[in-house]
Amino acid sequence: MRWTGRTVTVPFFAEHMREELILHRWDLTGDDRTAARALDEPWMTEHSVVSVGRPLLARGGAGLDLGPDGRIEGRLRTPGTDDIVVAADADGGSIRFAAPEGPATIESDAATRVLLLWGRRPADASRWHSEAGPEALRAVRTLLSGC
Repeated sequence: MRWTGRTVTVPFFAEHMREELILHRWDLTGDDRTAARALDEPWMTEHSVVSVGRPLLARGGAGLDLGPDGRIEGRLRTPGTDDIVVAADADGGSIRFAAPEGPATIESDAATRVLLLWGRRPADASRWHSEAGPEALRAVRTLLSGC
């Protein structure tokens, strides 16, 4: 089926709608136990990165004003899992899984990491932290603000 300028399979679309329902439930109810459990599911992270990651970065990347030679990169880390590496430059944005190495830009639980990928933050700020410095953190949060 045609969706957002591309052709997707019905199973993809069904999974995406399931993810949207979980995210919008969180928008309405906030950080309750049901939301945290649903957002913590590994398929939520996988779908967010592999299936819809690049479109999530498009608008946020446009807001960075990187210029022709500018580039930002950030690592979102959840202990015990691969990092998610987000990047943007003049050619666009990229998102991928990578082995944890070096310092993380943002470290959080899995549910919070999904929220961050979708431009949201949990009410409880203690669920994520960063030692990246204000400029690096601002750039990554801007990149993730696009949805």
